[in-house]
Amino acid sequence: MADKSGGIKGYRIGAFGPGGIGPGAMKSEPPRPIPHPYEDVADPARPRHVLDYVLARRSILETIKNDVLAREKVCDADPYLIRAAKNHGEQTERNCPICAKSQLRHVTYVYGDDLGYLAGRVKMSSELPQMAQEYGHFRVYVVEVCVLCGWNHLQLSYVLGDGTPRRPPTKPRDVLE
Repeated sequence: MADKSGGIKGYRIGAFGPGGIGPGAMKSEPPRPIPHPYEDVADPARPRHVLDYVLARRSILETIKNDVLAREKVCDADPYLIRAAKNHGEQTERNCPICAKSQLRHVTYVYGDDLGYLAGRVKMSSELPQMAQEYGHFRVYVVEVCVLCGWNHLQLSYVLGDGTPRRPPTKPRDVLE
């Protein structure tokens, strides 16, 4: 039996993996994320599970230097990222490796199930220790951005939090809703 979308009722077309194709694959609620298990953490503000992307950065810069990769391909920062760098980014001491005309800015994003509607926001590095005490587990991404030429590269990611899983905060009601 076909539904209004043209697919077979009870089947999800184009989805793969467990529960993606088969009877009962269409569900009204989104899949629930698996909560992060409890983790014994001595210092919640101390970064753990650190991933440094310096080797990937070096590789990209080397391919540009050898004219294998065009500068236009790597200086492709999204306008929202450039705006975030201008308004919320933290100035660094390093110059841009592409244009060498301006200093790089670090934009810090936070993501995690414990953050709820606050996930994906730009935060200052000074706000992170307080967040680490308030939330159980969240990942921090630091992106370096040049506001002049558009160079951007993920520099670092790490986990903060006290290790205790919590319910995400509920979004406050908006007056217009």
